[in-house]
Amino acid sequence: MSKVFVKPNDKKRQYSRVQHLSAIETPVWLALMAKAYGNSVIVDMEAENLNEMGLLLRMKDITVDEVVLLATGSHPSAHIQQSEAADRLRKAVEAVYDVPVRVENRLLFDPTQMGTIPYDRLPLARYRAHNWHAWGRKDYSYGATFSSISCPFKCDFCCVKDFYHSDYRRRDPRLVLEDIRTLVANGITNIKMMDELFALEHKDTHAVCELLAAEGLGEVINIWAYARIDTVNKELLEMLRRAGVRWLAYGIESGNEAIRAGAMKGRFTNDHVRSVIKMTKDADISIVGNYMFGFWDDTPATMRETLDLAKSLNCEYSNFYCMSVYPGSKLYDDMKARGVDLPLTSEEFAQMSPHFKPVPTKAVSGREVMAFRDQAFNEYFRDPGYLAMMVSRFGRQVAGEIERMTSIEIR
Repeated sequence: MSKVFVKPNDKKRQYSRVQHLSAIETPVWLALMAKAYGNSVIVDMEAENLNEMGLLLRMKDITVDEVVLLATGSHPSAHIQQSEAADRLRKAVEAVYDVPVRVENRLLFDPTQMGTIPYDRLPLARYRAHNWHAWGRKDYSYGATFSSISCPFKCDFCCVKDFYHSDYRRRDPRLVLEDIRTLVANGITNIKMMDELFALEHKDTHAVCELLAAEGLGEVINIWAYARIDTVNKELLEMLRRAGVRWLAYGIESGNEAIRAGAMKGRFTNDHVRSVIKMTKDADISIVGNYMFGFWDDTPATMRETLDLAKSLNCEYSNFYCMSVYPGSKLYDDMKARGVDLPLTSEEFAQMSPHFKPVPTKAVSGREVMAFRDQAFNEYFRDPGYLAMMVSRFGRQVAGEIERMTSIEIR
């Protein structure tokens, strides 16, 4: 008898016409859950491109004693979106097989104590990096590891602690090294560091970087990781680059300093942002700038401030989001108290879905927020100065890919 651990496939519903540009993520938490059971099977429906019928057919050849569906998505916040897909799958399996089916949309174990990730249980060749992560490289191979769980900070709009059911915890740096050794041995060099915040001054972050650099892996691998404007300095950035960190994602969020501070995102100024972005580029690390439109105090003028800041920073990639109000966050409670009509279904939470439901600000409707987000995306990625910088950094082929990306109509 076997337990079957399943990652649902909700990619088309979430990403619509841009799903081919998004990553197919390594389901690390699912693999660690299955590791605790000697006789278990992992079915990654997204990696194997299976629908409900495909899963049911796979199960015909397995003697099953329980099915566990893990709703996580590519980021802990996505468990809100994946829960609905997992529940549909649960009903489909129960209609055909007389076995218990369990849906988990939170981590109920401590992955920092589970040893190395059992990559041999996963279809490693099927995972794919984000389009931007592999720019300037020859392949889109993809893997993931982590050095910590949860986050040492609190932002009003964030719900990751709700997913982890844990405060900030660190993992043995030697396990991270072993994970990356295994990925590289399998030909995988594009790697995601899953930590909510990896780039910060911490002895374990230093240890991971020193271990990777000492083995020469930093010359081979292409890591992307999350950072904050207020957690990096010149020495740390240089250490990260020697360890193979070639992309850092910064949550800049707003170009308006008062709005940024009000969201508990940090009291760093725009001048500080500019200084850190320059410092990061000087360390030869590419940048993903993350921005949000639709804070409660946003107006057309403050949203314009955010876009103008993004264009002046000229990061190699930028994500423009509408504010998402996830259950489990302080923002959700605040918006509910204000009587705001909040999203309920997975499609209403999915930013690229035709049914996405952006929330309003006190001055701007949700539809206006979404229209500005789409305008910002096109204005940023079609900017001649940005495209010229990308030709210089990655070559004309990548600039052509960006031009094709902006030609996709989002419905």
